[in-house]
Amino acid sequence: MDKIGIGVIGCGSIAELAHFPSIKRAKNVELIAVCDTNEEIAKRAKEKWGAKAWYTDYEKMLKERDDLKAVVIASPPKFHCEQGIACAEKGLHLLIEKPLAVTNKEAWDIVNTAKENKVKLMVGCDRRFWPQNQWAKNLIEEGVIGKVMMGRATMHEHVKFYQENIAFTDFRLHPEIAGGSAVSDTGAHAIDLLIWLIGSPVKRVIGIADRRVLDERRWGKCDDTAVIMMEHENGALGYVSCNRFSPVVSQFTEVYGDEGTIFTSSDAQNPYQTAPLAVYTTKDYEYEDLPEIIRKYRWPQIFWAEDLITHPVSKRWVSIYPPREPNNYFYLCQHFIDCIVNDKEPLTKGEDGAQAVEVMCAVFKSMETKGWVDLPLEEEVVPPYYKPERRK
Repeated sequence: MDKIGIGVIGCGSIAELAHFPSIKRAKNVELIAVCDTNEEIAKRAKEKWGAKAWYTDYEKMLKERDDLKAVVIASPPKFHCEQGIACAEKGLHLLIEKPLAVTNKEAWDIVNTAKENKVKLMVGCDRRFWPQNQWAKNLIEEGVIGKVMMGRATMHEHVKFYQENIAFTDFRLHPEIAGGSAVSDTGAHAIDLLIWLIGSPVKRVIGIADRRVLDERRWGKCDDTAVIMMEHENGALGYVSCNRFSPVVSQFTEVYGDEGTIFTSSDAQNPYQTAPLAVYTTKDYEYEDLPEIIRKYRWPQIFWAEDLITHPVSKRWVSIYPPREPNNYFYLCQHFIDCIVNDKEPLTKGEDGAQAVEVMCAVFKSMETKGWVDLPLEEEVVPPYYKPERRK
């Protein structure tokens, strides 16, 4: 099989830490071209990761490189719509970093253009690709915790962790480029993961996203606090809490069913959450009938044969520790390639990314109306300070 030629637009920190290493590890993939508006960064990425060419103009890259089959867009959110549409119109498959776009109109413009040009569109909502979250999804779909009717996703992380340690630029501090922070940067992960685990589209949203803590002179005008309530079409309720001021990272997701509970985490551990995945179910199981992932990690507490002689097995929490490597981005990259080669629908498809953006925009609309906002949105909602440019 011929290698799939990939280009990368935006060679900053997320490309450096996640996408380039994953592409390098992937089989049947060749890094054709890299593009960044900063010439030094583009050149350095080419040399370090072995690309054939570097560019500072993505349109020139698309025009000159007929050996591209797919593109990873890891540029700031403001440019996702313009670049995504241009790549789709060239017939290139797309992996676009989260958030898919800044406004709901931009997001659906990308989705519709990808459909019109029959290209794959995948969104970089990488948290779905951690094993603990995939195992949680499998257990939910198997009915282990019964009917899911409530969930909570959080991501509390001071912006300094990223900005002072790994960021190449400061675009995340500027809402006219990033669109937002707590609601659309960290929130993009929490919103997407919770909707996926609950397994039902969002019906309506109410929330708050604004700057309440951080000094604007140092950290910019982006929102640093976001609280979102979502009502899903199946009647379930979802709650998202994100901030950019917590001095220690806290990230976890809770899913509550009428027969059990699942907790997951990936970004940090603490005394409150000591395992990346924890499962409790009130269902009756014989040992041999336990879901495989629970059986593998259900170590005895009192006596080595306790689960073999107790019928059904005792009901208790089971803590599960998946391997740290390969990481989420490796699995994400492998999945993207598999979707192209075998004509599969991406796990994080464009419509999922657009729905997450709808939720983000609905939060800002909710602050205007001071009430619940129905989805899908009937009009384009533009976050504070953001100025959309391109329109298809």
